[in-house]
Amino acid sequence: MGKFVVTAPDGKQYEVNAPEGATEQQVMDYVKSNYQAQTPAPEEPGIGAQLARQAGLAGRAVVQGLSAPVNVAADFLSGAYNVGANLLGSQSRMPYLSQEQSKGLTQLGLPEPQTGMERAAQAGMQGLVSAGGMAAAAPKTVFGADLARQLPAATAAPMVAQPVAEQTKELTGSDLAATIAGIGVSGAVGKVAGDLAGQITAGKKPVTTMADVEQRAGRAYTKVTDAGIELNQQSASNLVNKVKAKLDASDYLPETSKEVAATLNKYDSIVSGGNVSFNDVEQMRRLANGLKGSEEKNTRRLGNVMISTIDDYVAGLSPKDVASGAGGIDEAVKTIMSARKDWRNLSRATTLQDILDISEVKAMSPNASESELIRKGFINLAANKEKMRLFNPDEQNAIKAVASGGPLDDLLSFAARFNPKRSQLVAGGMMGTGITNPETLKYTVPAGVVGLSADTLQAVLRKRAADAAISGLLTGTTPPPAPDYFTRGLLSSMMNPPRP
Repeated sequence: MGKFVVTAPDGKQYEVNAPEGATEQQVMDYVKSNYQAQTPAPEEPGIGAQLARQAGLAGRAVVQGLSAPVNVAADFLSGAYNVGANLLGSQSRMPYLSQEQSKGLTQLGLPEPQTGMERAAQAGMQGLVSAGGMAAAAPKTVFGADLARQLPAATAAPMVAQPVAEQTKELTGSDLAATIAGIGVSGAVGKVAGDLAGQITAGKKPVTTMADVEQRAGRAYTKVTDAGIELNQQSASNLVNKVKAKLDASDYLPETSKEVAATLNKYDSIVSGGNVSFNDVEQMRRLANGLKGSEEKNTRRLGNVMISTIDDYVAGLSPKDVASGAGGIDEAVKTIMSARKDWRNLSRATTLQDILDISEVKAMSPNASESELIRKGFINLAANKEKMRLFNPDEQNAIKAVASGGPLDDLLSFAARFNPKRSQLVAGGMMGTGITNPETLKYTVPAGVVGLSADTLQAVLRKRAADAAISGLLTGTTPPPAPDYFTRGLLSSMMNPPRP
């Protein structure tokens, strides 16, 4: 046995007995391994230290998140300057603001995220803070809209982008590939998170029917009548003249529409005696509504024109059109303005009812699907500038969205042409070629199945879009256009880029 004297990392010297023939290096390796094995494991930080660290990480995320929009713009300018300087052969470089800020926060004593979980949590918190800051700074823009969906999308995107970037860096060794992969996946994550949050927060909303709207409008008529408010003679005459003008524009001929002519005579009789009560106005509407039950198609059409005209006129009444009741002009103005909301909704509901009442149009186009006819109704409504004035910009956008169809509408329309239930020519061709050449059935039958499936899917999508639009239009709860959560996810990760 040989003896060796070695000095440990703590400065102490030890005498080691080693086998004969052992080299000095073998002895040193033996000592080091035994010294490390005997070294006690570092103590876990206490709860207080852990809380302080997490508070520091949160503080770093808040500062970096709030300043993310400024940092992105400044880093872009720095990058552009550095690229230009490099091309010109200059050694001048402009520092990146985000990097300088991170160094400054570290110098101030704020901890840096160490583990993958900490880095992901840091990225998510920065995304949340930056999205909230932009919403507070620009509440009237798209950044302040639909925060119940936008904030989860902006948070989840960078949180997922961070580990994806780290994994990509480990596999490829490329920082560029890691950054592209991280930001690339954030779009899909943002969309999923935004849509899921929307489903959770939407809840079940009460359904408002056409009958509900009509009842509220009827109660508004009664309320105005009970207040002693009347339509003055000039305004009443204007109402009747407006109805007649609309009928003339709709090809009304008294000699071929006797029921309509009789109703107009009653209108003249009502307004001939001076001021007109709102009970009488409601009666005029009921008379027009009665024409919709006529056996003659043209009379039913003209009845719709009369109802729509009365509703539009009443919905636009102003205090100068009425004679005040016992409460005086101030009370009359207040009552009329309150009732006009319900009358305006009734006018809008009448317009929508015309779209949904497709039985006669169906008779004229028996091969058209119900969803196709409803969409055509929305197309006609979107083209009618006078009717569109009844709706606010968000509601107009909802109408135009149904009219234009969804992203798959053109493709489904093409495929639906091969639906044998919609086209006798297609059905006959399939049967004829199948009889003459059975081999063709393996092509024609799948085409027919695809056509039927496309037609069915298109009907479901169109009906769903129409029902959603109508529900919002009846209740006045049509939301503004939703932000693109795919783009929102990308934007959040670009402002808070992953660190490979």
